Amino acid sequence: MRLVTPGDSAPASINRFLLPQEKQVIVVRKHPAVLLTPVLFVLGGLILAGVLSNTMAGSDAGNVVSWIWWAWLLLLAWFVWQVAEWSVAYFVITNQRMLLTGGLLTRDVAMMPLSKVTDMSYERSPVGRLLGFGKFIAESAGQDQALRTVDHLPYPDQLYAEVCQMIFPGGKPKALEERLRDMIDSIPKMRTELAADVTTGTVHDIANRKLKLEGVQAQLEQLVAESGEWHRQAGELHRQLAEKSAPGEAPEL
Repeated sequence: MRLVTPGDSAPASINRFLLPQEKQVIVVRKHPAVLLTPVLFVLGGLILAGVLSNTMAGSDAGNVVSWIWWAWLLLLAWFVWQVAEWSVAYFVITNQRMLLTGGLLTRDVAMMPLSKVTDMSYERSPVGRLLGFGKFIAESAGQDQALRTVDHLPYPDQLYAEVCQMIFPGGKPKALEERLRDMIDSIPKMRTELAADVTTGTVHDIANRKLKLEGVQAQLEQLVAESGEWHRQAGELHRQLAEKSAPGEAPEL
C-alpha cells in the first residue's frame, strides 16, 4: 500500500493503461483486510483437517485422511491465488481519471473520468475503523459508470481529502484550459507514432495506438463541450447582471 507522489512512478502494469498526457497522482493497493476471509477459511480448514485426522487416527481410514489433507492443500492454493490477485490490483488516481485494475489471467480495468464525478462519499464500518480501511462511493450525473464503488481502501481519511481536492479544485476555467492544451499538444505526437507503427509495428501495437488516440480525441471533445458550456453560463450571467445594472454602469462579476 502506498500513495505515489508526483515524481514517483506507478507500477509498470499501470503505466500501460495511462494516456500520454495523464499524470499519475495516487496509486494504492487495497487494504490487506480484503484477505481476512481467505485467511479465516485457511485457518479454519487447517483446524478442521487436524481434528478429523486425529479422530480417524485409530481407524482404518488412511485414504480418507489423505483426501482431507489434499482438500486443505487445495484451499491453501486458493488462498495463494487470492494473495497474488491482491498484489496486482491497484486503485489509481490520475489528473484525469480514476482507475481500478486487477486480475492475473484476465486483466480488468474499470475507470471513471474525474469530470463525470458529481459527488464523492466514503463509508467506514466498525471493522474498517478498527483496521484502517473504508469504501469510496462516486456519484456521476445520473449515468451508470464502470467504477462507482471501491471497497477496502487504506488510510481513507487522507485519500478522501486528496481525491476530493482533485475532483473539485478551484479555478475550473484554468484547469479546463490546461487540459485542453495538453490534449491538443499530444495528438500530433500520437499520430506520428501511429504512422510509424503502421510501417514497422505489430498489429497489436497499431491497435493500442489507435485505441489511445481515439480515447484522447473523445476526451478532447468532451472537454471542449464542457468549456463551451462554462463560457455559455458565464455569458448568460454577464447578460443578467448587465440587465440589472444602471445605464452606463459596467456589470460586476
